[in-house]
Amino acid sequence: MSTTIESKFIAACVGAALGESIGMACESMTPAQIQEQFGRIKGPAPRPESDDFYPLPAGSTARQTEGLLAVLKSSNPLPDLPHFAFHIKDAFNRFPTLWPKSAAFPWPPFPDEGHYTFAFAMPAAYRLASGAITVEDAADWLKSFAPVSIVWQQGTWVYLRLLAWMFEHHTDSFAKELFLTKALMFVDEAEAYFPHDFKLKRRMQSIQPLMEGPLEAVAATCGDVNIAAENIISVVGAVFYQHPDSFHEAVLSGANLGGSTGAVTFYAGSLLGALHGTSVFPDAWLDKLRVRDSVEHAAKSYVSRK
Repeated sequence: MSTTIESKFIAACVGAALGESIGMACESMTPAQIQEQFGRIKGPAPRPESDDFYPLPAGSTARQTEGLLAVLKSSNPLPDLPHFAFHIKDAFNRFPTLWPKSAAFPWPPFPDEGHYTFAFAMPAAYRLASGAITVEDAADWLKSFAPVSIVWQQGTWVYLRLLAWMFEHHTDSFAKELFLTKALMFVDEAEAYFPHDFKLKRRMQSIQPLMEGPLEAVAATCGDVNIAAENIISVVGAVFYQHPDSFHEAVLSGANLGGSTGAVTFYAGSLLGALHGTSVFPDAWLDKLRVRDSVEHAAKSYVSRK
């Protein structure tokens, strides 16, 4: 099995957590509120207490990373809903301040329309890239989930396919135009495998003409980066498209858009790690990442399970 794929998978997991550690400080704020509270997000910052969220120190992560850890713990070799539900409920009970104050624990465990559970794609992407499963195997596994929303399945599929492609891709031959072509191709695949919901494709089509312009225009088209799955995945794609070579710029751009900043920076960070490995992570940010050891251990434990 390729060491490069293994190391890039671990980097994707760490990059996701590192990204969330930047975005969690301004979760659900508007750009004006970010400006008032922080001036601009420039790196790890503490999350202030609000009506919606508990305070967290700089370098913390929140529910996105807990979702990833629950996915990795429930994967044997791929995650399933019952085991994920056990692990995410355990995290919710032990660390309630990482969730919104209003959070409850529903079944299926997909609050916020499932956007944080796109992390289900990460083990499947690793196994697809390493040759352990086929595209059809991955599709059959994702089809087995029920009851879940179709748009969640579609978004998870697009994310899975992009991750697997990046695990195998050489950075020196990467082109952002090819990334966009691949993303749109994977959206078509998603509709074929998980039909009868067109929200994701319509959203991707609406932002395609905006990809070279200000990210604020993309955010406005995507409901000011609200929690809908099609909006999260679309904004993440736009952020990555504009900053495919800079973890620093991609994550800060996503954070300062406001809205679901924890999710956007989590997934953008994972894509940068999947493509480049750990070399693009700012050392000063890594030094402050409070769960770095936990995430690295969980990711390494997963790849050690054959």
